[in-house]
Amino acid sequence: MVLTLFQLTSDRCLEREETINSWMDRDRQRDAMMESARPPLIRCPSCERAMECIDSYLNIGFAHNDPDRVEFFLACKPCQQSRHVYEDGREIIRDPILCTKCKRAVETDTKEKDGKRYYIETCAHCGHVEETASSLNEKKEAPAQEEVERFKRDKTRFCISDEQADRYVRWKGRAKELDDKKREHELNLELFDKLKEVTKLTIAGVEERLTEAVKKADFVDLHMTMPASPQDIVLHFSVRDLKVNRKELDSRQTLEKMIHDVFSETNWSLTSEGVSYRLGLLSGRIRGYESEEDLEKLTRSRMKKKPKKKKSEDVLTEF
Repeated sequence: MVLTLFQLTSDRCLEREETINSWMDRDRQRDAMMESARPPLIRCPSCERAMECIDSYLNIGFAHNDPDRVEFFLACKPCQQSRHVYEDGREIIRDPILCTKCKRAVETDTKEKDGKRYYIETCAHCGHVEETASSLNEKKEAPAQEEVERFKRDKTRFCISDEQADRYVRWKGRAKELDDKKREHELNLELFDKLKEVTKLTIAGVEERLTEAVKKADFVDLHMTMPASPQDIVLHFSVRDLKVNRKELDSRQTLEKMIHDVFSETNWSLTSEGVSYRLGLLSGRIRGYESEEDLEKLTRSRMKKKPKKKKSEDVLTEF
């Protein structure tokens, strides 16, 4: 638990500059949104005159990842009509403010007095008037000495210094190196085990296995040739599909899967171009791997293609 808290604190410290920059970018976007926003033209339902913009503010979309929106308070003072709208003119329906005395809807207004803003709530039913000073009028007082001391103690407890951050970066780098070495060691152990399981077939062994397999898959007339090559051992083969109604794609896929299954644990594999098809005649090439280096490359490629089963502890770490 202590190590987890230390890692969390250290990671946040390393991301501090990036986080602050993202906050600044977000605030600049919000400032630009407020500067470019213009109140919509809404006419008074009583006199048809354009309503005046009394106030505007940015509604920050905290809940459910809602977007930030500029809201406008419009009013026609002679007719005592008001509207609360977005920039596109859509009206915002709010629950009515109730009188603290009779619990009926009140009329709201604002006024400026001595450089301060006040919100006025007037009840037309009981005549009760309530005046509330805006929180923006309040001046921030300097923190008391006790608050300053508490802040310093909390900073010591929950923040790390630049020196500690540097040590954490080095520790995190070493931990990653050790983890990479561990994974490489585990991979090598698995690789060595797989290499021990590889069956090394001669050309005669390949022909024997392939002859038996093609018959089971309803292919006949297996022909194999080996062009002269100073380096690679590559066998060309061709077979004929016995099934009259088997389509080209099905025929090719069946033969490719059969060859893969037959040689999946041997030193032979189908070449990358796969199997070609012409009017029921299928042909392709299989390559033999002889040196330890080539066998290791072949086994590594097979391990990458084969899906790895997750251990129970690996699954738990994902949550």
